[in-house]
Amino acid sequence: RFSSTCSLLSLQITVCCSALWVVSSSTRVKPAPPPPACDSMLAFSSELPSSSEEHGNIHSQSLSPWRWRSSTVKNRIPSTLWEAECTSSSCSSPYPDLNSVPVYQNVLVLNRRDASRCFAASFQTVAVGCTCVRPVTNPASTGP
Repeated sequence: RFSSTCSLLSLQITVCCSALWVVSSSTRVKPAPPPPACDSMLAFSSELPSSSEEHGNIHSQSLSPWRWRSSTVKNRIPSTLWEAECTSSSCSSPYPDLNSVPVYQNVLVLNRRDASRCFAASFQTVAVGCTCVRPVTNPASTGP
């Protein structure tokens, strides 16, 4: 009995939804407008959020310090990206036996296509800081 009640209810919902679709499609006076042409300008703020200022000079306080290097590309949004460059290959005291390596993140950028006002979205890998890691050892040189 439960199965037949569910089947009847399912049939009623299907008929109702189909009827609504037919009514809504037949009441359209004109087709949906095409997507806008690629002639819009994009505006992005270059202001840093206040949360980034709360941590001060974390790049110089880290056990694996880095400096910031900028790269600017005229036809890219954002036009300027800041990338971390580790200042040393080893970490600061008390961990000089650890290696300093960059930490990467993919950042969404828009690149202008040709000379038009159209942009293509892509990801660019950017170093966002440095961290301490154990040196890579050759597994063949260590015994079981």
